[in-house]
Amino acid sequence: MTPASPSSSAPRSTTRRHQPARPAGLRTRGVQVLQFAAASGAGLGIDFAAFLLLLGAGAAPVPAQALSGFAAVSFVYFSSVHRVFGYSGRFLLGLFAVYLVYQAASVAAAAFAVGALIGHGFAPVAAKLLILPVTFPANYLFMALLTRRRVLSTGGAAA
Repeated sequence: MTPASPSSSAPRSTTRRHQPARPAGLRTRGVQVLQFAAASGAGLGIDFAAFLLLLGAGAAPVPAQALSGFAAVSFVYFSSVHRVFGYSGRFLLGLFAVYLVYQAASVAAAAFAVGALIGHGFAPVAAKLLILPVTFPANYLFMALLTRRRVLSTGGAAA
């Protein structure tokens, strides 16, 4: 016989007790990641297309990469800051500047990683694709962090 607990007169819940609850907003976060992936994929397409167009027009590879990269990261920022992350405030030059500084560092690190992979015998396109599992989540998390305080303070959905 088990001793009666103080709450034994309360009706029993039909839910399991020792099963952790699903984190709030998990589905929303998943949709957010997919939307950011779509924006990032489009940005990657813009990057490659602009890079190839600039090379075809006679531009040197480094300036072509800089211009196509700037176009791509700008597209991703503007297409995701409001729609994906729910930022409802006005355009803030400082917010965009912080994003561009992060992207400059990220692109430099990615270029170093691609160079190292090429040095180990990977084809350039393969090397660029191999770094995506690192760069995509890093970019998503940075953008979520960058917009979080502003989203919360403007009453939008939490990022």
